[in-house]
Amino acid sequence: MKCLFIVNPAAGRNNSYRIWKDIRPHISFPYDFTFTSAPGEATKIAEDAARQGFERVVAVGGDGTVSEVVNGIAGKDAELGIIPAGSGNDFVKALNVPQKPLDALAAIKRGRSQEVDLGRHDGGFFINVAGVGFDAETLHTNRNIKFLRGSLAYVTSVILTLVRYSPKNAKITIDGKTYHRKLWLVAVANGQYFGGGMKISPDSKIDDGLFEVCLVNEISRLEIVRFLPRVFNGGHKEHRAFEVIRGRKVKIDFETPTMVQTDGEIIGLTPVTFSLQPKALRVIRSEE
Repeated sequence: MKCLFIVNPAAGRNNSYRIWKDIRPHISFPYDFTFTSAPGEATKIAEDAARQGFERVVAVGGDGTVSEVVNGIAGKDAELGIIPAGSGNDFVKALNVPQKPLDALAAIKRGRSQEVDLGRHDGGFFINVAGVGFDAETLHTNRNIKFLRGSLAYVTSVILTLVRYSPKNAKITIDGKTYHRKLWLVAVANGQYFGGGMKISPDSKIDDGLFEVCLVNEISRLEIVRFLPRVFNGGHKEHRAFEVIRGRKVKIDFETPTMVQTDGEIIGLTPVTFSLQPKALRVIRSEE
């Protein structure tokens, strides 16, 4: 079994490199490894690895690194492995991949894999959650805050976005049926978690052939402030503003161009179309 580890040393606030040094002496099977040095590089490396016959490509990093590797091996024979080494590590929660790096390495050695669905858009694939509206705008704000880091930067980004962002009229078309709503955000979910542990889509399954399209309808700013903390444990599910529609093809158009993110990376502005690719990738998971 040819295995390549792709290590993003900048992931997890530069914690990924330390994790790689810790696990490397414990790798007991043949492998190669490489480091990334720029955003997007992992996609090209993974694509080349699959072409060269590597049967397993392991992302050592966070959700962004995982997404880049997915875009390199989607539609090819290579399996995806994950050593969680980012700040959020949202996607691995859907797979029960151990959060401890050595336990994740043990799961990769055992090699039990699962076929999972992928989302697709004009620019590539996503494996976890795509978002339009408040979450993507917050992410964009966070990326432009240079003087703060970590949780303080994220909280500041939420506050700044709340001040300037308002619910917008939107047209959502799901499997040919159109819905008109005024929305804070739309999350097109394959996995359950996004935003560093927010359980936006509690009922999502990564292998059921359907997106959970999660809509957060218009409520006051005060109410959205109360709503957001409940998302971390899925407690928002019964809130009157929360609506879920299932489907395989989703077109989203807001009244004004609005930020779009996939797997935590800004990909552009609305309008945008997502389609689900059933069982398009094999991912190594825990045996639990």
